[in-house]
Formats: sequence, structure tokens, C-alpha cells
Amino acid sequence: MKDRIIQNIFKIFSHAGKSIYLVGGSVRDLLMKKPLNDYDFATSATPPEIISILRKNRIRTYPVGISFGTVGAFIDQIELHITTFRKKERYRGFSRKPDVDFGTNIMEDLERRDFTINTIAVGADLEIIDPFNGREDLEQKLIKTPKDPDIAFEDDSLRILRALRFQSQLGFEIEEKTRTSLKKNAYRLLNLSSERIRDEMTKLLLGNHVEAALGNLMQKEIINYFLPELVPLKNLHEDSQLHHKDVWMHTVKVVNNCPLDEKIRWAALLHDIAKPYVRTIDAKNVHFYRHEDLGAKMAWGILTRLKFSNQDRRYICFLISKHMRANLYTSLWTDTAVRRFASKMGDKLSDVLSISKADITSYKKERVAKKLKELSELEERCEKLRSAKEPKFPISGDELMEEFTLSPSPLIGKMKNKILKAITSEELPDDSENKKIYFEYIKKEFKKELEI
Repeated sequence: MKDRIIQNIFKIFSHAGKSIYLVGGSVRDLLMKKPLNDYDFATSATPPEIISILRKNRIRTYPVGISFGTVGAFIDQIELHITTFRKKERYRGFSRKPDVDFGTNIMEDLERRDFTINTIAVGADLEIIDPFNGREDLEQKLIKTPKDPDIAFEDDSLRILRALRFQSQLGFEIEEKTRTSLKKNAYRLLNLSSERIRDEMTKLLLGNHVEAALGNLMQKEIINYFLPELVPLKNLHEDSQLHHKDVWMHTVKVVNNCPLDEKIRWAALLHDIAKPYVRTIDAKNVHFYRHEDLGAKMAWGILTRLKFSNQDRRYICFLISKHMRANLYTSLWTDTAVRRFASKMGDKLSDVLSISKADITSYKKERVAKKLKELSELEERCEKLRSAKEPKFPISGDELMEEFTLSPSPLIGKMKNKILKAITSEELPDDSENKKIYFEYIKKEFKKELEI
């Protein structure tokens, strides 16, 4: 093991007479030959001893969860967590803070961990400690608990979602006994805080194997306990002949098609949430009129329940409310119409187009290709118009003042902006040669100000 940071920590704790091990996801990632994003250590030292050892070696520390045994530190701007051995860790009620019993050795610490792939440790002698055959499960790409899964999920119900999050991130299968226990214990999610569910679900949505994880969330009836609004999407078909996948399968596909951005993927997960409530059928088709508007309102309530920030709620709900707009595009749109669309999307234009592209999941390949081509054309036209010079006012302030015998004032600016907005919305033509139509429009819109 050549990692300088790991070697440094091993050295300074060994010199202090304390045992220390690299543990958890850090070892898992090393064995999978992945770059380390997290440096997690377990040690026999108490939190005050950890702080003292690090500071004596001029390593900056900060509090993470001192009462839970964890000390944070930075080495060359790299973050690491060092935690006192834990014998037991259990969450109660809606608390985000566990009850912790500290242990005395690494075996106790590994046994209380969530899954076998995270129960592997490496000591200062560089020997691998693997009491629960985690390396074998890594090779077999298997997610299982080190002890009885019912007990593991009782200790920390979030592990139910974590199992699926690891499936989403790693592409592993969930071992049969563990998978059965997921459904059996799913009700325990009701005991979790909204923040813990939100954070774990966000990590799940950002996985490269999100389809499998979302499939299990629905199949094992886990999603019922924190996102019940999604359950009616299952077996709700989008056409009267049942030729197409149901709305839930479509939703899963859309999430997978989206960029790895948490707000876009949350919007994708919730974008069709209102369809069961607005579904109508006529002689030819199934319709979901205004589902995007109702969906945005429903999503606002869900995101509030999951304690999203106001800023994130507004962003996600905007994407949901606008996800149908771009798909209405055809090559017949005028530049004015394209400019108006881009203006309404504002700085969210790219994300709206991303979710619109992801939303095209028809079983008809030619239809998918046609719509993607149209959306690419719309994107190109938006970019071209954005880089072009701003349109000029078809009428000057001097002309307005002369026509209505006005002096320079803010009213002139309001009139010009009103005209430009009307042109953008195609209420008025863009015709700088025909001043009369603009004068007549101003007379109508500013009747009170002009005392006409």
C-alpha cells in the first residue's frame, strides 16, 4: 500500500501506542482499484487522544461527532475521519444521532457494520482483516449483512436504503436473505428522519445502476413508506392498447437517461407523479392533460416533507412544470417563438432540455430519433439566438415623446419595454417601417397615463 496519507496515519498512531485500521468504504474502494474519495480509520484511541496525537503531529482537526467517537482531520487538504472502535451503534426514533457503545477491538467494530463489503480492514502491518468474507462478496458482487439482516436493519433502518444505494452505485446484487429482509423491515423507514432518507435517496439516484435499485424499491414495496405518491405509477399504462411500458417503468428509464445531477434526477423521478390523477381516455388515445402543473404542486409537498431547501424545491418543481414544453417544438417555430421559449426557461434552459431528451422513451425507435433530432435543433437555435445581438427597439424614445408630447421620464422606458415584450410574444409584428401600429398599441396600453 503506497498511499502516503494512509502510511502517515499508521505511523503516527503506532508511535503513540494505539492500534489503527483503514476500514469500510476506503478498503472496499482500494480492493476494487477505485480512487479513494474517503479516508476512514478505526482506532483504539479515544476522541481526546485522537485529537492530541494528530495535533502533536501538526495535523489540523475539526469536530465531526466527538460524542460518537469521530474526529475529522485534514492532510494536504485531503479530508479523513478517525473513529474510536464501536461495539454497537443504534438509531432511535427520528434522531439523526446514534446511540453508541465504544468497543475495545477491531473485530467488534467490524461486526456492527452494515454490509460485508464494508467489514474489511487493513492494519498498520498492511495485513487484511476480513472476518465476514467481504472480499469474496466483492468478487461475487454481492451485498449482504455480516449478521442477521433483521437485526442489522433494526439497529439502523437506513441500511434498507443503503443496500439499494450500493446496488445503484456498484451494480451489485443483493443476497437473497438480505433482499427478503428488506421487504419485511421496510416499515422501519417510518422511524427515520426525513433528512436521512433524502440524503440516502439522493445518493441512490446518482448511481450508474439506478434502474436496478429503483426496480427493487418498487418491487419490494420499500418506496411505499417514504414516497407513496409514486406507487400508483406502477401498472398505469400510457396508451389504451397497453403497447408501451407503464408509467413507473418509463419514470425509471427517464431517471437513468438524465445527467448525474441531483436536482435533474429528482425532477425526473417526480416528473409524471400526477398522471394517475389526470388520466382520461377517448376513442383513440389516453391523455394526461396538465399533469406537469399538478405534478409540480405535488412535488412541492413531497420535497417539503423531505426537508429540501426552498431553492432546491423551486428549481426541481420548475423543471417538472416545464418538462413538456420543449417536446412541443417543431421546425415551424419562428425565431421569436424560440427566443420566447429560451427566455422563459432562463438559466434552467440546459436542464429543461436534458430532462426533455430523457423523457423520450418510446418503443418506436424512429419516433425517438425524430424527437431527439428536433430537440437538438431547438438547442442549437436557442444557442444561436443567445449569441446573436439583442433585437433593437423598432421605435425610439424620441419618436414616442414626439407622438405623445412627452418629456423624458421612466414612462418612456416602460412604453418601449411593453412594445418589445409584445413583439417577443408575437402579439405585435416586428416592423420598424410601420410606426402607427406601435402608437396605437401604446394608446391602448397606457390610456390612463396619457389621459386619453
